[in-house]
This record gives sequence, C-alpha cells and structure tokens, in this order.
Amino acid sequence: MSISIKPGTILNNDQLTKTFLCAPQGGMRRSHRTNTLVLISDQTGIYKDRVENNIFYYTGMGQVGDQTLTSQNKTLAESNESSIEVHFFEVFKPKEYTYQGIVVLADKPYQERQKDMNGNMRNVWIFPLQVVQNDIELVQEIERLEAKLVEDETLEETEKERIVKTRIGQSKFKQKLLNHSKQCAICGVDDERFLIASHIKPWSQSTNEERLDVNNGLLLCPNHDSLFDKGFISFYEEGKIVIADDLNDTVRVFMNINPQFRLKMNENKSLYIKWHFQNRFMSRK
Repeated sequence: MSISIKPGTILNNDQLTKTFLCAPQGGMRRSHRTNTLVLISDQTGIYKDRVENNIFYYTGMGQVGDQTLTSQNKTLAESNESSIEVHFFEVFKPKEYTYQGIVVLADKPYQERQKDMNGNMRNVWIFPLQVVQNDIELVQEIERLEAKLVEDETLEETEKERIVKTRIGQSKFKQKLLNHSKQCAICGVDDERFLIASHIKPWSQSTNEERLDVNNGLLLCPNHDSLFDKGFISFYEEGKIVIADDLNDTVRVFMNINPQFRLKMNENKSLYIKWHFQNRFMSRK
C-alpha cells in the first residue's frame, strides 16, 4: 500500500494516525498494515536533528540512556534493503506535523554523543536521510516518458533505453542499491557516476511492485550493464556467472568478465535471476 501526500502538507496527530494506520505517539511509528515507518523530527524536543546539504541527520529512538540498534532503530537501519516506505515529518509547532516526503538512508547510520531527557550524556544513533520522489509518482512519470519516447521515431531503441535508465537512476531504487553496495556487482568499479541501477527483470516487463523491489536490481558499470541487459551474461540460481559461448577470449578480457565470479544471492533475488537466465540468456541462443 503506497501513501501519497504532497510535501508541505500539515497534518494533526489524528489525521497522521488514520492515514498511516499507526500508533498515535512516538517519534518512530511502524505500521504493518500500510508497510510504512513514520519518522517525526520534533524541533521543539530534546533531539538535535539537523539538515546539512539537503541531508536530514535524524536521531534514533530512545529518550534516556544509550540508544541501541533495535526495535524501530533497526527497522530504519535496514529500510533500504526492505520494501518498507519511510515517511518523514517535522514538527515546528506543537501538534502540527509538516510532511517532507519519502526518505531513504543516504549513508550508513553512525553514533554520536547527545544529552538525554535528564541532561546526561549518552550515545545516540544518527540516520542520514534523503528525500526521494514518491515511488508511485516515479512509476507514472516513467510510463509517461516511455509513451513519449515510443512516438519519437528519430531516436534509436538503445537511446530510449538509456533515457529511461537515467531517470530510474535518480530514484529511490538506485539509492537502495547504493546503500547495499557502492560498486559494480561484477567488476568492482566504485565511482557512482558510472554505476547503473540495472533491473534483472526489465522495467517494461515488471509489475509496479517488481519495478521498485531492490531484489530486482544490480549495480553495474556500463560494460557489464550492456552485457547483462542483452543476455550475453547471466547467473545460475546459486549465483555463479554464466557467459555466452560466442564471446571470444579477447572480448572477455577487454570487457573484464571473470568466470569465477559469484553473485551474492537471497531467495527473492534468485527468482529474478532465474527469470533473466531463462528469458534473456537462454532466449538469445
């Protein structure tokens, strides 16, 4: 269930609770019914939340003593690897919750020292957060973009694919992949400017849920993205790379294809890889 609220909208506590089907109190409110985590940064409270270079540095849950990476702190820490939507509100006036948008972790959580509600110094967890475009709006925007590109007969198909991939690369989908690993899954290139958020099961053939599922993604450099997208390389379900027979040794060397490479797998990613192997790799033979 995706919830769409315009950034800048002010809700009262009752409206917030009914919208997200969450608890009426607390700064981190988990709702299993809407699969959301609501974060509330109360600028009138004890926490020292701040904004630097468009990144929100949000203090975790726990008002007394050292904070631990458990409960909703753990939920937030793992949010880029899960399907949960994280919604961010700020409180500038009591009982007024100003919506900022959907956020993702911009970097790994870390600890710093702050005072608790009793004035004692303690360790807290800080979560760097970045606002991203609403997922449903992103899907709709890219669908409109695809429709427009279909009508443009002056562009090659490869250029149309590049334009769509570039737009996806500005989304929560790529940010989730970057939080898991900041390098090409095959060769290790670690310059984010050259990493592509590549779908295992292509965007055009995926459901909206599959389009936004981080398990349906790999970070790849341009060379390996092209090889993977065209089905010249794929993976077995256990993660071992498989290479097309018609790629000669020269191509393999210059395209940096290591036959010993193994992809880290989980059950959900394995299902997407199986689809790619059957529908991209085997179908081109």
